[in-house]
Amino acid sequence: MNKIFNQDLLIDFLGITLGILILIILYRVLIRFLSRKVLKPQDYCVLYDVEFFVSSGEISFYFTTSLQREVRLFLTNSAGDQFAVVDQLFDEGGHICRFDSTSVPNGEYLYVLKTANQEISKRIEIKN
Repeated sequence: MNKIFNQDLLIDFLGITLGILILIILYRVLIRFLSRKVLKPQDYCVLYDVEFFVSSGEISFYFTTSLQREVRLFLTNSAGDQFAVVDQLFDEGGHICRFDSTSVPNGEYLYVLKTANQEISKRIEIKN
């Protein structure tokens, strides 16, 4: 019985267990430290997808904001040309901005919502 269960084996087992527990605690502290800078959703606008990916005529862009902020919404093509949809101060809540797509040539565009602290872009194809 003495050869199977001795104090050296018990001390080694407890030392390894203690080491594993310390590593787990350090890992959890590290994860908590790295995730302390959580983004606050109220600081950003949410830009929703357009109803149809391939659009024509009047296009409705919808976004929400939880704070009053200056918002710039525009279309841009692959050549870098920009077509302004809206550039104004919006109150909190949901907003619909309408754009007549017949004033731009057919093709693929990005519609971009830009504020002081963010820029969101999504793809759209215009065929009039």
